[in-house]
Amino acid sequence: MREVAFSIPVMGTIRIEGDSLKITVSETTITMKLEPEEEVRRKLTLEPGRTLFDIVLEAASGLVEETGTNDFTAAELYHVAQAKYPELNIRRNSWGSHVISCAPNHPSYHHYTSRRRYFRYLGKGRYRLDDSLISSGAH
Repeated sequence: MREVAFSIPVMGTIRIEGDSLKITVSETTITMKLEPEEEVRRKLTLEPGRTLFDIVLEAASGLVEETGTNDFTAAELYHVAQAKYPELNIRRNSWGSHVISCAPNHPSYHHYTSRRRYFRYLGKGRYRLDDSLISSGAH
């Protein structure tokens, strides 16, 4: 079977009335029902009492426990969180800001009002989970 693309110039009008679309071509009218798009959740929503900082700490603790090493990047933590909570729609920039605001020795830490002391900044985008927060003996 062979297909050949073609076009036919047609003049007509399109009229939108409420939730319907009416197309009139010459003497022919086609009416189609427009289905509303699914509502896309744009804002991060967590259960009450939980914040993105809890997810950041959980991702870091899980990564340290899983890999046995206490040296990671914000991107690695982001991928761990995305895999565990794909429905959260976590924005990458917001994630990076939260990680920075968890490392008191990071040069940009002073720009953040919500500060935590979860990490130690090692330089070149690498972090270490504070020893007091490590449940196992991974270092």
